Amino acid sequence: MFTVKRILPFIICFICIAANSQVSFSKFKFAKDSPFGCCPGRKMTDTKFSITSDIPIKYIRVHYYGINQVGDAVSSDIVGAVNANAEHTKHRILNLTGPFEPGKKYSRWASATFIYPMKVSAFPYLLEIIYMNGNKEEIEIKENNLKTYFPCIKKWINVNTEDGY
Repeated sequence: MFTVKRILPFIICFICIAANSQVSFSKFKFAKDSPFGCCPGRKMTDTKFSITSDIPIKYIRVHYYGINQVGDAVSSDIVGAVNANAEHTKHRILNLTGPFEPGKKYSRWASATFIYPMKVSAFPYLLEIIYMNGNKEEIEIKENNLKTYFPCIKKWINVNTEDGY
């Protein structure tokens, strides 16, 4: 018969495995990306992260919003600059290509990932990890796991994705 004393070690072990972050971002933010001051609203996505997984990682994809100072997701002007008929989207994806080895730290940035004329912050909502062995993991970023994957982000923001001003 199963008793609490017999099951408790398995539950604790499962919680510890589930709490392992696989990737931990010590930096995830927009930085100024305006060569010679020609594009004042152009931003790059700047990251630093550690691999805490035991398995090498092939790709890391961070799905995020650009949010303004009141917590509203805003559209980047990058789509309109490329194709005037394209729809502006509030969803952005940062693709990081490995291989990323367990226990190592990495620093990556992507130029011109967001164009917006005012102050805007990057805020993640989904993390995709594709391992070298072919396994894939999708982690929805929520208030209770934000500090596990993105300890660099100071506080949780209830992002408003509805159309606003």
